[in-house]
Parts: sequence; C-alpha cells; structure tokens
Amino acid sequence: MGIFLSLVALSIAFVGGLGVVLLLRSHESKPDICGVCGTALVLGAGLVSLSSFCLGFLIQGVPLRCGVTAICLGAAGYAWKRRNWALPAFPGLRRFTAPQAIVIALVAAQMGFVTWLALYRESLGWDGLFNWESKARVAFLNGGAIPLQYYTSNYDFFHRSYPPLVPLLEAWIYGFLGRMDQSTIKLIGPYFYLAVTLLLLSVANRTRQWRWSGIFVLLPFLLVPALAMGQGSASSGYVDFPLSAIYVCGVVHCAEYWRTRSMESARLLGLSAALLPFTKADGIVPLLCLAVAIAPLVVRERNWKLGAWAILPGFGVWLGWSAFLSSVGVQREADFAGFTPAIFLSHVDRAGPLLVWTLEELTALRRWSLLWPLAAAALFYLIRDREKWRWYPWTATVCLPLLLYPCVFFFSAWDPVEAHVKISLPRLFVHVASAAALMVGVVLVEAMTPGERSRSAR
Repeated sequence: MGIFLSLVALSIAFVGGLGVVLLLRSHESKPDICGVCGTALVLGAGLVSLSSFCLGFLIQGVPLRCGVTAICLGAAGYAWKRRNWALPAFPGLRRFTAPQAIVIALVAAQMGFVTWLALYRESLGWDGLFNWESKARVAFLNGGAIPLQYYTSNYDFFHRSYPPLVPLLEAWIYGFLGRMDQSTIKLIGPYFYLAVTLLLLSVANRTRQWRWSGIFVLLPFLLVPALAMGQGSASSGYVDFPLSAIYVCGVVHCAEYWRTRSMESARLLGLSAALLPFTKADGIVPLLCLAVAIAPLVVRERNWKLGAWAILPGFGVWLGWSAFLSSVGVQREADFAGFTPAIFLSHVDRAGPLLVWTLEELTALRRWSLLWPLAAAALFYLIRDREKWRWYPWTATVCLPLLLYPCVFFFSAWDPVEAHVKISLPRLFVHVASAAALMVGVVLVEAMTPGERSRSAR
C-alpha cells in the first residue's frame, strides 16, 4: 500500500507538470508523447515543491496538500480545456516494429532494475539521510511545510542552506502515506530515471531516417553504472541524479531551440533551468552552462524575448533563494572559504593535483564505463562537421561543466583538499553524465545512419 500511495503522489505531480507543458507548448506543434511526458515528470516535481514551499508559510497539513493537489489538477484541466489537446495515437500491439519492441523491453528491464535497487538494495547514505530526508521529516512533522523557524534557528546540523526541492517532494509522499517511510521515497530516483529515458527517446523520435535510432540513443545512458547504482545515482536517494534529470531536460530543449528556433522550446528550457538552483546549490553551474549555450542566439539575433524566457527564470530563482537565505540569516556552508580572487591565488598550487584527480575520475571505467572517452570522440565528430556552430551547444552543456566543477575546489576550505575532491567530484559529474550520454547517442545515430544526417542535434 505504501508503494501505491507513493505512486499516487508522484502521479499527481506528473499531472501538474503535464498541465504546465501543455500550456507552454504551441497549439500547432505536433505532440511528442515521450518529450511531453518526460518534461512533465521534471516540471511536475518542481511544481509540487515550489507550491509546497510558498504555500507552506500560509497553510499546513490537509489544506496544504489539498491546495497543491488543486494546483496540479487545475493546471492540467485548464490546459486541456484551453488548448483542446488530443492524445497522440498510440500504436496497437500488432503495429509495433521490432526496434520499438526492443526499446520497450530495454526501458522496462532497466526501470525494473533501478526500482529494485532503490527499494531493496541501496541505502539512503549519509547525504540522502541527513541532508535531504531529514528536511522531509521536518516538513512532515510541520504539516508538509518547512517552517520559517527552521531557517531562523541556530541549529544547522542539517544544512539549512541546501535547497528543498527534493525534500519537499519527499514530504509530499509522506503526506499521502500519513507516516514517514524511507524506502518509499526512494521511488523519486526511478521517477527521474524514467524522465531522462523519455527525454532521450523524444530526441530519437525526431530522427526519422533510421528506425533503430531509439536503441542507440538510449544505450550510452543505460550502460553507465554510476547513473543506476552507487552514491549520487538514481537508486541512492541523493539529489545528484534528480539534478542530472532536470539538467538534461534543459539540454534537450536547448538543443531543440538551436534546431527549430521554437519559442516553446525556449519556454520549457527556462522553466527547467529555473529548477536547478532550487534543487542543489551546485545547480548554479549547470544553470550558467545553459545560459552560455543559449547566449549567442540571444545576442546574434537580438532576440531579447528568448533571453527573458530561457535565462531569466533560472537566475530569478537563484537570486530569490539567495535573498531568502540572507533575510533569515542563514550562513553559507563552511566547505568553501569564499569565491574571491585572493582565495583562488592562494590555492593556485592545487591546479596540478586537481588535473590528475579529474583525469583519474574521467577514466574510472568501473563507474563510468566508456562514457567520457566516447563523449570526447563525439565532440570531436561535431567539431569537424561542416555545419558551423553545431558543436557549440554541446560544448557549453557537456564540456564546460566538466571544466567548472573541478575548478570549484580551488576555493575549498578542506585541508587536505583531496578528501573533498574524492567525495564530491564523482557526484558532481553525475550532473553532467546524462547530457553527455545524450550527446554520444545522438552522434552514434548520425554516424550509423546510412547516407543521411540526423536532424535531432542540428
């Protein structure tokens, strides 16, 4: 019963996200059921958490749960009525081709495996328990909302400055259960894993030249061990994989805007990016990378509307969260000495060791398989392509964060810094891994498509 009620809670979040997606999509656009559902899973989680956070200062308990549910169901109902959407035709069993049947089998098997790992094999771990689930407990014991007193108190064992998107989603599940159950909230990991899978399939669906494209777009993602098991994975209860799912959602819509110049892609990119700083403090790095990826189009085409939709929401949420923490007197974490030129210059001697540790991590085959060597080869393929600028969004969204994340340790307050790097760097690279797997899959399909170029990454 606990698993069923958890699925009900997550389904309501999905319905709310579906309403947001349908409201932002153009009525003339052809609905892609994988892209719509994958984006809805991501935005639905954000809608529930942001609604719980904002309404939680006014109402708690059953009224809060009813209010958030009304927002989710109301968004979907209003979108359906206003847009008069029709569900895309779903092929019958006899109409499935062999590649489609293989994709369905792969997705079902992997989802079953990740769910089994999450529920029965992997524990929450230190961060999953003390930094994230503890906040969900605080919220559950206060009627589903994190009280203002939590932020104004001087007790900071649970890292008050950490953003609450995932803890509030966990508290949302606890509210439906009527009790705290650490095993059921781990369904959040498979929830986001399914979102990434659907988003990757949506990219494959745009590649109509080759019927096997879905399999080869998915394989690089499915074969990365660090995304399915271990600390920071979809089965771990950490926030790193949800952040990775949100980031790849932004990357998919960023690539789609580069291909089509569709404003609906810009709007969905902006909302996806807005969830990054509300998920984890590290979300500012992928947010910056998405801004860098879209900035040339804003400047070159003088499309300020694009900038308003794609860039401003994310930085607005980041500034709002920072202002809130400052207003209630929450201090930043002591893991970093401060992001100043003086700190950087005093730690510049860390450059050599950081380079070595980064290369060691990128070549850790047991954790990443061949993802990063294949990503380097894929980028080289894109750079040598004759079409100008085609390589740029992938460089900004995959390579740039791989450069920025190791650089943050120049500002680490840990001594020795190696311990900080060894603990954190593998989980930071999880944020980028789904996007890197997507890039590899797209290039793999293009390289194997006979005689034609895939349209999916143009």
